[in-house]
Amino acid sequence: MKPFLKKHWVHTLLATVILILAGLAYARGGWQFVLAGLKSGLNILGRESVLLVAAFLTAGLLQAVVKKEFVARWLGQEAGLKGILLACLGGGLIPGGPYAYYPIAGALLSSGAGLGVLVAFVTAKNLWSVSRLPYEFAILGGTITLRRYLITFLIPPLLGILVEWLFGTKISAIQEGVKK
Repeated sequence: MKPFLKKHWVHTLLATVILILAGLAYARGGWQFVLAGLKSGLNILGRESVLLVAAFLTAGLLQAVVKKEFVARWLGQEAGLKGILLACLGGGLIPGGPYAYYPIAGALLSSGAGLGVLVAFVTAKNLWSVSRLPYEFAILGGTITLRRYLITFLIPPLLGILVEWLFGTKISAIQEGVKK
C-alpha cells in the first residue's frame, strides 16, 4: 500500500477531501445536499471542459513545436534576467485561469525552462493579469487598481531572481520528479 500512496499522494489527498466534504454535506442535509454538490461540480466541469482541453492541447503542441534549445536559450537557467523578464511578460499577458497557464508552465518545465522563469511566469499571471484589468477597474476603481499594480510590480521578477538564485540548481531534480 505504501508505494501506491507515495506515487499517488495527490489523488489520495483529493479523494480524502472529497469524502470529507461529502460527509459534511450529508450531515447538513442528507443525500440531497451531497447530490446538489456533485451536480454543481459537474456543471462547473461542463462549463470549463472546453477550456481545459484547449489548455492541455496548447501545452502539448507547445512541447512539440518549440525546440528545447530555444527554451534553454530564452527561458533556461542561462537566460538569466532576460528569461525571467520574458516569463513575467508572458504570464501577465496570457489569458485564462489556472487551467490555462499551469499546463503551459508544465510544458515550459518539460522543455527546459529555468525554475526562476517558471516562478516568475506563474507569479506574474497572478499579479499582473491584463485580462483581469477591466474587471478590477470597474469593480475596485482606478485608484486601488493602479496602486495594487504599482505595489506588486516588482514582485514577479524579484521572486524569479530569488528562486533561481536559491533553488535554480534543483531544476533537474524537479523535472525528474514531474516525469514520474
